[in-house]
Amino acid sequence: MMKPDPRTAPNRATPTLSPDGDRAFTPPMQRAPASAGVWLLMAVITVLFFLFTVAYRIRMGLNDWQPMSEPWQLGVSTVLLVLSCVALHLCCRKAALLPSLPACRPLLQLAVGLTLGFVLAQLWVWQQLLAMNIRVGHNPANSFFYLLTGLHGVHVLGGLMALGWVFYHAKYRHSDALYPSLRLCARYWHFLLLIWLFLLGLFRLT
Repeated sequence: MMKPDPRTAPNRATPTLSPDGDRAFTPPMQRAPASAGVWLLMAVITVLFFLFTVAYRIRMGLNDWQPMSEPWQLGVSTVLLVLSCVALHLCCRKAALLPSLPACRPLLQLAVGLTLGFVLAQLWVWQQLLAMNIRVGHNPANSFFYLLTGLHGVHVLGGLMALGWVFYHAKYRHSDALYPSLRLCARYWHFLLLIWLFLLGLFRLT
């Protein structure tokens, strides 16, 4: 029985070609560091907000704590963040079914726009609080509200930078190899939503 010539035998280590036939998918193991990095980032953020939560609960027990009234615009920002997560989730599902990520550009653009709307709505909330003379230094409850919502907003802006990179490549580079990056962005967005809902519940404890 003749043995196959190793020079002509198919190379099993060669990555599978993409459906368009001119680009190879990156092996999943090469995406593992990015996924682990996102999990590590979320773990660090969780610990950070946990420590602030402990400080919030301890400070709330002192006599000078005065609960603040939350403006109705806070509900608008919450709805925008929920919708951005839904849009990104649908974009991720569509990218999994289609061979081309650029076909998902409308949903990706919607997710970016809704997230920017969330950031602007948060600035609107702060503006309304200042208009009601609810300022940072007036009492500890105000200080914690500005601190925690601002910290959450910083992490949202950081996620927008990553999502903007995905959107740029999907729109201008016509790259089909960004689906793993899109999945990581969706995971991070759902995490930000959970943190935000947790903060809303924490604020209502007072």
